[in-house]
Amino acid sequence: MRPLPNPERAWERAAPAETLARAGIDLARAEIDLVRAEVERRIGPFPGEMEVLSGGLANVNVRVGAGRVVRVYRRDPGAASKEASLLARGWRSFRVPAVLSAGEDFLVLEHVAHGPLQDTAACGAAAGRALAEIHGVGFDRAGFLGPDLAVTWPFDDCIGALRAHVDAVLDRLAPALRDALSEPVGAFLDASAGALRGLASAPVLLHGDFKASNLHWLASGELLVLDWEFAYAGPSLMDVGQILRWSPGPEFVAAFADAYRERAPLPEGFERWAAAFDLFNLVGLLDGVEPGSRRAVDVCGRILKTVERVEEEGASSGATRRTLRQ
Repeated sequence: MRPLPNPERAWERAAPAETLARAGIDLARAEIDLVRAEVERRIGPFPGEMEVLSGGLANVNVRVGAGRVVRVYRRDPGAASKEASLLARGWRSFRVPAVLSAGEDFLVLEHVAHGPLQDTAACGAAAGRALAEIHGVGFDRAGFLGPDLAVTWPFDDCIGALRAHVDAVLDRLAPALRDALSEPVGAFLDASAGALRGLASAPVLLHGDFKASNLHWLASGELLVLDWEFAYAGPSLMDVGQILRWSPGPEFVAAFADAYRERAPLPEGFERWAAAFDLFNLVGLLDGVEPGSRRAVDVCGRILKTVERVEEEGASSGATRRTLRQ
């Protein structure tokens, strides 16, 4: 067995480490002191060591003792209450950590021992069941969610809002990335707008970051789903595109699709359309990155391959339909 493909694991800490090292700063000590201060401001002094599980501009997750994880929301403090509501929904087909306590910009969560999600049929089926249950929560309109999980900032035109986000990010990119991506991505989204709008017509609850970094496997054979801060109401294929982004094996994909379809529909050619919807996510991952960074190289390559592949598969599918009609 092998873990689900996930090049994103290599992105998170490389750039800060290089910057601090050049400045002659002990990265580990500097970060630990900073994070400990962040945590102690929320829960007070605590004895013993701590472990930084993950961290970035959006949030930091720190294990304190054997059984607690303190999750501090650096970018959007309001996401804490929204995530607490989602974790408390009583999901049936997968595990989430229990919320032990909460503050304005942090949660204290149960630590659940876990391993990486594997690229197997069993894990694919678990992911399919979980995502179908999440997508079973429907909305009258797409948009951002408030603490009570109601849409508080609706998108009048979901695809239009996503496209505006893509255009804004592309405009902010360094010239080399902008020149490489603006024309092919813009042309592809222009050509696909009608189909994407049709597939986005029934908004559902999106996890918003449904990928290998946030999906884990328990010794009990259950799926653990973490990091719900980006949840919103939108097209179901946005989440599907994330879990399929880095090309899991065919057994994983087939089991995922079969399990998902037991509770929710997937359109014909769902892999192609999920990849198309994931372009909105992928372009967002480039916001603020250095052009030569590993993240930039990986994401830019995936975007261009996705545009090429989806166009080729669409042309092939159209040719097949024309042949059958003849």
